[in-house]
Amino acid sequence: MNKISSSLGRGRAVSAFLLSAALAGLARGAVPIGDSNVQIGGFFSQGWLYNSDNNYPAQDKGGTFDFREMAVNVSTTLGSHARIGAQAFAQRLGALGEDKVILDWAQLDYNFNPLFGVRLGRVKYPKGLYGEALDLDVVRPYVFLPNAVYSPVLRDFSASFDGAMIYGSWNVAKSSIDYKFFYGKIPVSPQKGVSEFYNDSGGLYAAPGVASINIKSVTGGQLTWNTPVSGLRFVYSYSFFTNLASDGPFAQYPVVNLHFNFPRLSYNTASAEYQWKSWVFAAEYQTTGGDYDFQIPIAPASKGKYGTEAWYVSASRRLNDKFEVGAYYGDLKDRYTSNGYHSYQHDLAASLRYDLTEHVLFKIEAHRIEGTYQVFDTVRTTNPSPKESSTLFAVKTTLSF
Repeated sequence: MNKISSSLGRGRAVSAFLLSAALAGLARGAVPIGDSNVQIGGFFSQGWLYNSDNNYPAQDKGGTFDFREMAVNVSTTLGSHARIGAQAFAQRLGALGEDKVILDWAQLDYNFNPLFGVRLGRVKYPKGLYGEALDLDVVRPYVFLPNAVYSPVLRDFSASFDGAMIYGSWNVAKSSIDYKFFYGKIPVSPQKGVSEFYNDSGGLYAAPGVASINIKSVTGGQLTWNTPVSGLRFVYSYSFFTNLASDGPFAQYPVVNLHFNFPRLSYNTASAEYQWKSWVFAAEYQTTGGDYDFQIPIAPASKGKYGTEAWYVSASRRLNDKFEVGAYYGDLKDRYTSNGYHSYQHDLAASLRYDLTEHVLFKIEAHRIEGTYQVFDTVRTTNPSPKESSTLFAVKTTLSF
C-alpha cells in the first residue's frame, strides 16, 4: 500500500510540475537568452475514459481519470541553417506510462538547402500521415487517432528513434516530392506499451511478463507527393526492425527462460490526405509482417508468422472558430490467425472539439468497437473474458503554449 501511495504521489508531483511550467510558459512565450532566440512550448492534457464492457485501450472499464499527457519543449536556431531542440514528455494511459518523464525527442537539424538536410539525435519517427505529429493534439479534432494504424498503447514506442535521418524536397512540374530516409535504434524496456503485445495472458510469458526487451535497429523511409491539386498529398512509408527480441519466464514452465525474436518485422503504410476548404479527408492502409522464432532450453526452437492488415477512412470539418467535428471508421485484423471476433477489430468513432481560447480546448469522442483483437489481458490491463462489442467514451482537455 505504501508503494502505491508513493507511486501516486510521484505522478501527482510530475503533473503539478509540468502544469506549472505550462502556465508559466503561457505568461512568458518566447524566452530570449542573450541575443539568441530560444522558444519554449508544450502542453498539458487531462482526460477521462469510460469503456462499457472491456478494459480498452487501458484499464478503463467503468471509467478512469488515469489518462493524461504533458510535455515541455525548447528549441533555438544556430545560424541560418541549423536548429536544435528537445522535448520532455510524460503520459498516463491506465497503468501505462505512470507519469514518468522521458526524453521524447532531441535533435540537431541542419538544412544545407531545400534538396538536402540532416537530423541527428533522438529523431521523430516518420510513419503514415501523422507519425511525426503524435504529440500535436491541437491540430486535430480526435482524442485518439485511428487505432488501426496509430495504437495509443505504442505511443512511447513509435514516437522516435535514436539515430540519423536525411531529408529533402524537390519540385516536379507543379508538384513537389519530399523524401526521408533514416536508420537508428528505438529505446525499449519492459515498462513500455510494446511489452503488452508479449505479456497477454494467452501468450508465451508468465506474469508479470517480459523481463527484458531490445531491438538491434530500425531502418526506413518515407516519400510524400504534394500533388498539383491544392491540399492533396499521397504518402508512402516503409520501415523494418531487426532482431526485436524479448526474454522472460515461460508461461508453461516459469523457471525456464523463453527467448522470442523477430529477425525482421516490417511496416508498409500507404496514405492519402485531402484538405478542401474547411474539410480534411484522410485514408491509410497498413500491413505489418515478419517471421518469428522462440526457444526454451528444454525444447527445439519453434517458428511462426505474425502480421496485421489495417485501414481507416476519416473526415473532419471546422464549423467555425470554436467548433470542429470529425469521424472515422477503422478496421484491424490478424493476417495469419482466424479466431472469430478475437482476430479483428472494427472501430467507428465520432468526435467534437471546442476551442475555449487560443490555448485551451476540449474534446469528446465516442467509439463503437466490434471485435477484441489487441484487447489485452495482462497484469496492467485485465480482460479475462472480453466481450465481443463495447462502447468507449473519451473526454479530454488540453492546455497548450
